Amino acid sequence: MRSLQWRMLAGLGLVVALVWSISIAMLISYLNAGPSTAWRGNLGALSDTLVKALPREWVRVHEPSEAQGVRGIAPQSTRISEEKALAAHPQRVVQPNNDVGGMLTAMLLNTIELAVVGVVMWWIVVASLRPLRALSEDIARRKAFDSEPLLIDQVPDELRPLILAFNSLLRRVDTAMRAERQFIADAAHELRTPLAALHMQGEVGLRADTVERKNEALKKLLVVSHRTHRLAEQLLDLARLDAGLHATGLHYTDLLDLSRHVISEFSIQAGARGTRLLLSGASCLVKCDLDEIGILLRNLIDNAIRHGRDFGTVEIRCGYIIRENGRHPLLEVRDNGPGVPEEERTAIFNRFYRAKDVEVRGSGIGLSLVASIARLHDAVIETGQGKNGQGFLIRFIFPAETLGS
Repeated sequence: MRSLQWRMLAGLGLVVALVWSISIAMLISYLNAGPSTAWRGNLGALSDTLVKALPREWVRVHEPSEAQGVRGIAPQSTRISEEKALAAHPQRVVQPNNDVGGMLTAMLLNTIELAVVGVVMWWIVVASLRPLRALSEDIARRKAFDSEPLLIDQVPDELRPLILAFNSLLRRVDTAMRAERQFIADAAHELRTPLAALHMQGEVGLRADTVERKNEALKKLLVVSHRTHRLAEQLLDLARLDAGLHATGLHYTDLLDLSRHVISEFSIQAGARGTRLLLSGASCLVKCDLDEIGILLRNLIDNAIRHGRDFGTVEIRCGYIIRENGRHPLLEVRDNGPGVPEEERTAIFNRFYRAKDVEVRGSGIGLSLVASIARLHDAVIETGQGKNGQGFLIRFIFPAETLGS
C-alpha cells in the first residue's frame, strides 16, 4: 500500500477494530455467563483497589438505602471519615463508594485505551513517513553535482508528483551544467589561439631590427587584439544569454531608430572595405531587450561586412509582414556577398560552427549568439538569398502580440 491516505485509514480502522473487539468480547462474556462473569469480578476488584488507594477522607460515606433494610436515618451530605461515621451512628453501615470506584475504573480503562491508540497511531505515522526519511537520507548522502533522479518506487502516491517535478528540475539543472562545462571548454579552446598569436606578435615586435618590421608586427598585434577583444565580448554575451536574463528588461523599441544608431557605429569598418550600409523600411515597435537586440544587429552587420565583398552593399530593413496569424514586426539584414550554401544555413547558427570555403575565418559564436537572442524573444529566423539573388539574407519575425503599444 503506497498511498499515505490509505495507510492512515487502515491504521484508523485497526484502532476502531481493537476498541470494538474489547467491547464485543465483554458483551459476549456477559451474554454467555451472566452478570457473575470474570469481567465483572475483575472490574469489581479493580474498583475496590482504586477506592482503597485514595485517602480515606476523600471517600464519601453513603448510607444504605431502604432496599438494603436500613430505615429512619437522615442522609449524610458531608465528607466524613468512616471512623467518625461509625462513632456517631453505630447503626449505619459504611460501604465502599461504588460510584467513585466505577468512575476511577472508567478513567483508568480510558487512559489505557487512549495510550494504546496513541501508540498505534505513532507507529502508523512512523511507518508511513519511513520512505520520506529514506529519501532525505539519500539526498543528504549525495555529492555535489550528482543529478541522478530520485527513486520513486517506495514513495507514497501523494508525493509522487512532487518527486517527479524535482527529478525534472534535476534533469534541467544537469543539462545546464553540461552546457556550462562545454561552453567553458570551448571558450578556453577558442581563446588559446588568439592569445598565443598576441604573444608571438609581441615577441616579433620586440626582436624586430628595423622600424618597418616593428610597425608591421605591431599592426598584426593590433588586428589580433581586436579579434580577441571581439571574441571575449561575444563569449561574455553568450554566457549572459545562457543564464536567460534580460539585462535591461523588456520595453517597446522602434527597430528603425535602433538600426540607425547601430549602423552609425560601423561607419569606419564599412568605409575600410568600401561597403555601403543602407537602411530601409518603416518604424515598427517590438517589445524587446534593447541591449540584446543591439547585440543581434551588431553581429549581423559585422558578419555582413566581414564576409561580404569589397565595395558591396549591406541593407537593413525594418517593418511589418503579414502572416496567417496577424501582422508581425520584421527585421532583416541582407548583402550581396558570396552567400551561404543552402545546406549550411541551419548549421551556421550552431555554437562554434564555421562555414566552409570562407575567406574570413570567424569565431563561430556570432550567429549562435543571434539565434539565442531570437529564441529569448520568440522570434522566428528565416534565411535566404540576398540582394538580386546574391549574397545572404537573415530575417527575424517577431510575435504579433508585441504590436499595439
